[in-house]
Amino acid sequence: MVKKTKFKKIIDENSEIFRLLVIMVVVFFVILFVIPNKSTLLSMSMLSSMMTQMPEIGIFATAVTFAMLLGGIDLSVVGIGNLCGIISSILVLRLADSMGGTAAVLVSYVVVLIIGALCGVLNGAIVHYLGVPAMLATLGSMQIFQGIAIIITNGSAVTGMDSAYGVLGNVQVLGIPLIMILFLIIILLMSVLLQKRKFGMDVYMLGTNSKASLFSGIHNGRVTILTFVISGMLSAVAGIIVCSRAMSAKADYGSSYILQCLLVAILGGISPFGGKGKVVGIVLSIITLQILSSGFNILRFSSYQKTFIWGFVLILVMIINYLADHKK
Repeated sequence: MVKKTKFKKIIDENSEIFRLLVIMVVVFFVILFVIPNKSTLLSMSMLSSMMTQMPEIGIFATAVTFAMLLGGIDLSVVGIGNLCGIISSILVLRLADSMGGTAAVLVSYVVVLIIGALCGVLNGAIVHYLGVPAMLATLGSMQIFQGIAIIITNGSAVTGMDSAYGVLGNVQVLGIPLIMILFLIIILLMSVLLQKRKFGMDVYMLGTNSKASLFSGIHNGRVTILTFVISGMLSAVAGIIVCSRAMSAKADYGSSYILQCLLVAILGGISPFGGKGKVVGIVLSIITLQILSSGFNILRFSSYQKTFIWGFVLILVMIINYLADHKK
């Protein structure tokens, strides 16, 4: 009886995760049933392709998740990522001859992580100290970051970087893409930060009730800015990955990623109202959507058809989550 009670408690505490597992399995078998050539989806090449594509959206979605836990949203993640990717590429171009390709790449990584953090400070300060809603603040900053990127590059792509720049995005370790390993490490670190550290509890409290968190002794401004700093740094990492894979950088890369990031986060159980959700849900969500996307590619769906489906699924998931919360 005690064992059943404990098991039921675990189920109740992780209901979104179990629901995601069910959705993932259902989506897999539906896609497997629909596509004409079953072996294509189950091939090693398809698995490798999926593991290469997941980290980009996954890390951007994790960045969006932090802002959503506060009850807001960060629409500037792709803008930050592109700006950081461009600056990183330019630094490698200019420093590779004098200090070597590998050293130049490492220096560029450090620089753009700092830039990503500063972008997060800007977003957090506007949201907390000026009282601007996060959606409007990050929509404006997105245009600023994108404008800076266009000014730096004159709207053209940055290419010709040292081969060391492509190592992160294209190298495999024991058959697993290096960026997939990096993604899993980031998910683990962010899960520990949110679930096992005081900062994570402060984020959940602030997202649930900002007045209650203030009266409980939480420094709301500090938590808000640190949250957006983490979001900015994660965006910088995702931007580096995008540019490393393509061995080029441009201001309009990943223009469709915001919709997918929102879909990943909400499907992963992150509440758009704040204070609810776990990072582990992002992993199950991105796997589910990657299976769906791979099926679309096999069926030769156009980008317009996929955009329509992503939007439809986003609204459907929000309705399902609302009904589930209302019933609970």
